[in-house]
Amino acid sequence: MIRLPFNLSRIYPIPYSPLSVTENECIKSIVDYCLSKGMRVLLDPHDYGFIYDNPAGVKRLIGVDTQGTNMFADFWNRMATMYKNYSNVIFGLMNEPYQQTAAEWHSGAIPAIKAIRASGATQLILIPGTLWTGARTWNSSGNAAVWTGFNDDPLNNFAFEMHQYLDDGSGKHKECMVNSSRRLEVATAWLTANKFNGFLAEFGFTSDPSCAHEAPALLDYLSANSHVWIGWTYWCGGLHYPSDYFFLLDPLSFAPPIIDRPQMPILLAHL
Repeated sequence: MIRLPFNLSRIYPIPYSPLSVTENECIKSIVDYCLSKGMRVLLDPHDYGFIYDNPAGVKRLIGVDTQGTNMFADFWNRMATMYKNYSNVIFGLMNEPYQQTAAEWHSGAIPAIKAIRASGATQLILIPGTLWTGARTWNSSGNAAVWTGFNDDPLNNFAFEMHQYLDDGSGKHKECMVNSSRRLEVATAWLTANKFNGFLAEFGFTSDPSCAHEAPALLDYLSANSHVWIGWTYWCGGLHYPSDYFFLLDPLSFAPPIIDRPQMPILLAHL
């Protein structure tokens, strides 16, 4: 599967109005292509908990600003209506909210979840928490407390999206910290106790020697706890990033013979 980030203000430029035809055609072409290849697509509005009135308009904090919360729900109703018949689509509610409290984000997310279901869409929904939805901070951020007891009746087809990098947690450094592969343990205990599922939608590691143990250990941990961790997507790849970006997965050479990045053999061993 792939996780497909997009910009809310581009696909939803005018509140309570149809989605942008141009932007949606770009997304739909990828969804269609992936469907033909037997791949899933995780749709990811990559806006960190905000929504705009228009591309140059007011920046509204979902869950804090009532209008922003309503716009977010309206967007997801339209998006879910567009893709509800695509069996390969997963709805990622929002990338990394961070400015809201856990309770504020919860109040902004619930109407969007209900709007997706009101469209008739039955696909998996990934629900993030606040504070960049970090797995290590899932309890201390308040995410665990506000989402305990949640249900998505009658489908209950959801999982909690978490992110966790193997450096200091920021995803900005090449070095992996010792025992960083154990940062999922608290979140795993919470998921298990509440009979929830989790999805690790962002993690990354480099070719630095410090990652030689931590990266496989993290993936081994996910496999060993597949009763709650239902999947993962690595960050990242694509022409948006410079060729020396240390998490990049694009081959060093696309021309035969293909030369993979050092991270690829580790990831392939866990697919």
